[in-house]
Amino acid sequence: MVVGIDASRYGHAEATGVEWYSFHLLNELIPLLGREHNAEVRLYAREDFEVQTDVPFNVKKRILPAKRFWTAVRLTWEMIRYPVDVLFVPSHTFPVFVPKKAVITIHDVAFRYFKELYKPFDYWLLNRSTKKAVKKAWHIIVPSEATKKDLVDLYKCDPGKIVVIPHGAPDVPRLLSWSDGKKMRLLERLGLKKDDLFVAYVGRLEAKKNLVRLVEGFARFVKEFPDWKLVLAGKRGNGFEDIEAKIGELGLKEQVVMPGYVTEEEKQFLLSGCRMVALPSLYEGFGLPVLEGFAFRRPVLTSNVSSMPEVAGGAAYLVDPLKPEEIGVGMKRLASDGFYVNGLIGKGAAQLEKFSWEKAAKQTFEVLFEE
Repeated sequence: MVVGIDASRYGHAEATGVEWYSFHLLNELIPLLGREHNAEVRLYAREDFEVQTDVPFNVKKRILPAKRFWTAVRLTWEMIRYPVDVLFVPSHTFPVFVPKKAVITIHDVAFRYFKELYKPFDYWLLNRSTKKAVKKAWHIIVPSEATKKDLVDLYKCDPGKIVVIPHGAPDVPRLLSWSDGKKMRLLERLGLKKDDLFVAYVGRLEAKKNLVRLVEGFARFVKEFPDWKLVLAGKRGNGFEDIEAKIGELGLKEQVVMPGYVTEEEKQFLLSGCRMVALPSLYEGFGLPVLEGFAFRRPVLTSNVSSMPEVAGGAAYLVDPLKPEEIGVGMKRLASDGFYVNGLIGKGAAQLEKFSWEKAAKQTFEVLFEE
C-alpha cells in the first residue's frame, strides 16, 4: 500500500492557519505511520524541509520542484507517473488527477459568505476546487460541525463522506520567563509599555474578522476604561484600509496598536500579558484563537455564530458580531467582573482538554487506513 501526503504547507516561516494545521497534524501523524509496516508513505513538497518529529523507516520525502502551479501540474504529474493507493491533502485543493481513495481537509468556505473580498479568479478557483473535492473525495475532513453543515447546505455534499475532526489545542504554556531586557525589547517591538492593560486579537487583519466593529466596540469600552489598549496583531488582509480608517475616525490611533505579523514567541508574549482575547469574527471554520485564549488562562470574547460557540463550549463570552454595542458591553464585563472571569477561565481549562493534535492525528490515521 502506498500513501501520499501533500506536505507543501508544512514548516512555513510565517505560518498562518492552514500551515499551522499541516505542521501540528503531520508532527503527530508521521510517527503513527510507522505502525503500518507494509505501507510506503511519501511526503510531497516543492522544496526540501526538515521534519520536526521522529520519522519512521517507511516514510520518505519526495521533493517536486516547481515555481508555479505546483498542485495542478507538478503534483498531478507525480500522481500519474507514480500512483498511490491513498492521497491525503490537508489544504483544500486536489491535483487534477487523484486516486479513488483521496482524502482532503476543507477548513472552511468563507469565500461563499464574503465573495466581495475575493478577486473574481480567486473566488472561481476556490469554488471550483471545493466542488471538485466534494465530487472526487473518498473522505472529507472538516474541523467543525459548522463547516460540515456548510458543505451539505452549499454544495449538497453527501454527509456520509464528511468526517469531523477538530483541530488540536495549542500547548498549555509553561511558565514563560523573559529577561528584563528581552521584555523591554518585546514591548517596544509590539508598541506597548510595561504596565499597559490591553485586549489582544491575533490573526489576519481583514474584513471577515469583523475588526471594524471590534474597534467600534472598543471605542465604547474605553469611554469607561480609558487606560486600556487594543492590540491587533497580524498581517494585513482584504479590508485593512477600512480598519485603519475607522481607528482614525474614532480618534484611537494612540490606543489601537498594530504591530504586524507576530512570531510564535511574540504571540505568546502578547497572550500571556493581555487581560482578554477577542475574536468577534463573522465566520470561522474552527476558531483556534479561542483555544489559545483558554491555554493562556485568559477570558475570551467571541461571536455567537459559525463554529465559535461549538469550539468555546460555554467557556467564552459570546456576542452578536454585528452589534458593536454588545462587543463593548462584553469587554466591560471581562474587565470588571473578576468572579465571572475566574469562572470562564476554569471552564476554558476544562474545554481545552477536549482538543489535542494527538487525538486529531489518530482520527486522521484511521480515516487514511480505513478498509
